[in-house]
Amino acid sequence: MSISIRSLQYFNAVAETGSISAAMQTLDISQAAITEAIQRLEAHLGSMLFRRHARGMALTHAGHEFLRHSHLILNAVSSAENALAVRPDAMTGELSIGAVSPLMGYYLPGLLERFRRSFPRVTVRIIEESGSTIEHLIVNGEIDVALTLTSHLENHHAFHTLQLVRSPWHLWLPTGHRLVGAKPVTLRELHNEAVIVLRNDELERTTGDLWLREGVRPRIVAKTRSVEAVRSLVATGNGICVLPEVLFRQWSSEGLRLIAQPLRNEPATLELGLIWRRGAKVSAAISAFTTTASNYSVPQFHSPAHQAKRG
Repeated sequence: MSISIRSLQYFNAVAETGSISAAMQTLDISQAAITEAIQRLEAHLGSMLFRRHARGMALTHAGHEFLRHSHLILNAVSSAENALAVRPDAMTGELSIGAVSPLMGYYLPGLLERFRRSFPRVTVRIIEESGSTIEHLIVNGEIDVALTLTSHLENHHAFHTLQLVRSPWHLWLPTGHRLVGAKPVTLRELHNEAVIVLRNDELERTTGDLWLREGVRPRIVAKTRSVEAVRSLVATGNGICVLPEVLFRQWSSEGLRLIAQPLRNEPATLELGLIWRRGAKVSAAISAFTTTASNYSVPQFHSPAHQAKRG
């Protein structure tokens, strides 16, 4: 037996009202229909969802667990219905989107262009903040959805997540550097190198842990919040940098080329995705944006070594 949307609605009504009789009034349906739906659910799941007592129905532990998932399913169905109820070019509303600093210019512009083309009447507002601030803004209801580093969330349980990109870490080098080649590099080989650091809490913490794990104290010569500045500093031979591939571009603003070299013992793959508050009502605009994102592929800018490996 498959679980129907209607049976989930009946189950939720009983769980929220505490009795079948109260659920009957809420749903305007017969007691027999509700009782049969609950019994079929329990038989299918192999667990008792309610404890029956004189005053009504109380959820069991299994019932509480199932209720949490039932809410998610019904919210998702409602969001899908809302998204399909209005033609894309007729959909109106507002959408506030948060984005962490290093990803603002490397994924969001193309995604927004795709979204605006499909939903031109939705007003979009963008807020750029740190990852921790983004989380607080979503929990407080100040923004609707955010593009962030889902692998670095402080409170995973507070959000729904949609993974969009998984990005390995690479060593960025100027073209004439001694370490350019197919061999993966260890950080121990970089102990005398000048290091450029991109100032971002999440990325700095990850690379800092990596240097510490390898027992190497990096010789940091520059820190900047600008990825373009990092690219220029590396390309002109002022230092090397360890950053995710998603931020890599082969050319600096001066027209100089960079190389992204594979790392041995690299940090865990960086995950980039969307988050929105768990339990919050998902508007048609949020649903449309997440659907657009799930179907959007950012152009890839691979290093020659990466391309050779793929070939």
